[in-house]
Amino acid sequence: MFDFLNRFGLPVKYAVLCFAGGFLGVFLAKTFGYGSDTINYISTPIAAAVGGAIGGWLRQRKGRTD
Repeated sequence: MFDFLNRFGLPVKYAVLCFAGGFLGVFLAKTFGYGSDTINYISTPIAAAVGGAIGGWLRQRKGRTD
């Protein structure tokens, strides 16, 4: 899935997917009224992207390719 991101490496692939998921999560939280002042459109997706990149890097170190 999302094979077009494989050429950039596993950490980048995971960072992009987690950034999109973080943005979607913030959007849904704000839409349904569950958002607070600490949940915003800038820091939450960036934090998700950093976590995804770290997860992708750890997975790459284990020898996984996807």
